[in-house]
Amino acid sequence: MTLHVCLIAEVAEEVIEKDIAPESSTTTGDKVANPSHTEKLDAAEEALKSTKVVFVLGGPGSGKGTQCKKIVEKFGYTHLSTGDLLRAEVASGSAQGKKLTEIMEKGELVPLETVLMLLKDNMIARAPNSRGFLIDGYPREMEQGVRFEDEVRESDFLLYFNVSEETMTSRLLGRAQTSGRVDDNEETIKQRLKTFSENKNAIMEYYSKGNKMEMITAEKSVDEVFAEVVRAFEGRGITAVQKRPKVKFVLTSKQKEKSTGGLKDAKVLFVIGGPGSGKGTQCAKIVEKYGFCHLSSGDLLRAEVQSESDRGKRLNEIMEKGELVPLDEVLALLRDAMEKKVSEGVKCFLIDGYPRELEQGERFEKEVAGCTGVLYFEVSDDTMTQRLLERGKTSGRVDDNEETIKKRLETFHNQTKPLIDHYKDKSNIIKAEGTVDEIFTEVQKYMDSKKW
Repeated sequence: MTLHVCLIAEVAEEVIEKDIAPESSTTTGDKVANPSHTEKLDAAEEALKSTKVVFVLGGPGSGKGTQCKKIVEKFGYTHLSTGDLLRAEVASGSAQGKKLTEIMEKGELVPLETVLMLLKDNMIARAPNSRGFLIDGYPREMEQGVRFEDEVRESDFLLYFNVSEETMTSRLLGRAQTSGRVDDNEETIKQRLKTFSENKNAIMEYYSKGNKMEMITAEKSVDEVFAEVVRAFEGRGITAVQKRPKVKFVLTSKQKEKSTGGLKDAKVLFVIGGPGSGKGTQCAKIVEKYGFCHLSSGDLLRAEVQSESDRGKRLNEIMEKGELVPLDEVLALLRDAMEKKVSEGVKCFLIDGYPRELEQGERFEKEVAGCTGVLYFEVSDDTMTQRLLERGKTSGRVDDNEETIKKRLETFHNQTKPLIDHYKDKSNIIKAEGTVDEIFTEVQKYMDSKKW
């Protein structure tokens, strides 16, 4: 398949040329004989055979995502998620991505063969430069695990984060307080946990045979849970990566002078759209074409908590109590992230999914930076509902159902109308009912009309 050959050849070429020293290459006279694309692909596939593969399983709210990031940092593993791979392929606009879009638009499940191909391609591409792979949230059911081991390679073990349903429910409800999502409610959480529970037993039974499962009790703090993870990895002979000393970045006097005044010259584009409007895909395309920095307040909050900084611990305490994160904290995170990027020469920002309500926009402009424009992706409720239901077919999430979608859309409309009215002179409404490329054509017309 074209996707398979191109993806692997390009990435394998990059990592192999970077990692193999000239003296280890075959030479003829004074010239180095570069390996062919076929040889590079063969080397990448061979590297995968000796690279460890760990399946990561845990219910919604088990904290496996946070632990995966810590594993990546300590052990140098590569973190892969089938959902992320599918979304990235669709967003790429490739032939394969267009096929996936067609499947999802029909409301059909993405064939397991396609999911396995995406996983295998990405693993082969990254294998020469990876110590191992974390396959996150996989397998969801027994057939997925069996087919993976038949068609890709055998896994080394399953890392299972064991958490009570009461704890997972409490964590998800706490998350809802800060994420602004109305689909983390007790009814849908109960259904998600039921689905997870129905599938996990067969998977755990299969991998517990032959010492292929590590069960982590994940009721404790992030650090305490990770200590168990480390013991499990080290017990299997997996050692931590040797960290390079951090190099402190020091601004020159000219750079300091350039960044003085903070964000007064920053160009800020608020990006607004309902759930299923496709704004995330369009943001990725704007970043690629125009070089904007893409910021999401939700991502910044999660990253700060996971960093375990003093502020992160303070935010975590707020969320664990089920309280809303104060707007002051959100604005401080956005301002810090933007100032850091400005010091690196970035001037243009996409603020994704922000503001959610009028006060957020007014406070941002007063305390962080002025708003240059607002990009609003307008989509009918029928289309957004259909897209979310189709996404549910491929994501395995049961919270994308008509009842919760209806509530999310109602909340979105109630919050958004005052925003659009307030920013009417700065807003550009994008009719986002068409294909990804058709919508981006309209986005480009707006972007090209401005001086960024």
